[in-house]
This record gives sequence, structure tokens and C-alpha cells, in this order.
Amino acid sequence: MRSCSSNVLKKYETCVGTDEPGKQVWLRGPFLAGKSSDITIFRGGDDDTAIADRDQDALYFQMPEGKHFAGDTSYVGEPERVIVTMPEMDKRDIKWLGRLKARGETLHSRLKNFRVLGTRFRHGNGTKDKLKLHQMATESVCLIVLYDCENGRPLFEQ
Repeated sequence: MRSCSSNVLKKYETCVGTDEPGKQVWLRGPFLAGKSSDITIFRGGDDDTAIADRDQDALYFQMPEGKHFAGDTSYVGEPERVIVTMPEMDKRDIKWLGRLKARGETLHSRLKNFRVLGTRFRHGNGTKDKLKLHQMATESVCLIVLYDCENGRPLFEQ
């Protein structure tokens, strides 16, 4: 997910749970867009970074053993943690993965409704301060969306 702020693009890493009531279970960021790919953010470092030297707060290290998430093709290098759509898959499985990824898009659209994402963020002085304030605003919006999910308006129907 990307957001604009004074010519600085930001991305956040998000995950949506598939359990009842289908709510956001992970948020991390902001990251400067274009600086790191999605899989690098997920791993906490690139292929050249030793696993011991990677950011241990990355989703890669926080996922419970045996858990997977559905991702787009940018995560194809992590088959033990991420399920991506592959041409050789059954049509039924491809459709299931599409539904899972659509749930994440539903979350993104709800966050964008608050206009903290996708529009210029005009608060703070300097890039560092703006990023900190943008993170606070994004986390606040995520809490509102979570409250909404827990009180009768889930991201998807079970």
C-alpha cells in the first residue's frame, strides 16, 4: 500500500487475517517507497544480508511456524511462507487466492476512505517528522477500521 506526502511516497506492510471477523492482523511502516521492494521489507533485508543481520521485527520473523499468507508475485521467492498464484495451480485454488488477496484490497480501500493514504499529508516539519506523524495517523485509522470490523462491519463475509 502506498501513500503520498510532500513528494515522499510511503508504503506500509499489512496483513489481513482469515479468521473471524476477518480483520487486519499486521501493520508495519512507513517505508520510503522505491527504496526497498515488498519482499525485502517482508524479509527484513535483501538477499545479500545475512539472516542474523536482518531486521527481526520484519513479518518474516514474526509469523508463527507453519503459517502462510497469500501474496502477489513479488513474493515468489518465499514459497515456505507465502502462497502466490502459479499457472500450474488448480482453477479452484487460484480463485481462492484471489479472494484472499481481495480481502487485503478491501482493507486498503477502507484505509484510503480516511484520506490519510493516497493524498498529500501536510503535517509536520521535515521528512522525519512527517513520517512519524503519518505513521501515527495511519495507526489511528487502522484502529478505527479494526473497531469497525469487531463491531459488525467485517472486511469480508465468512
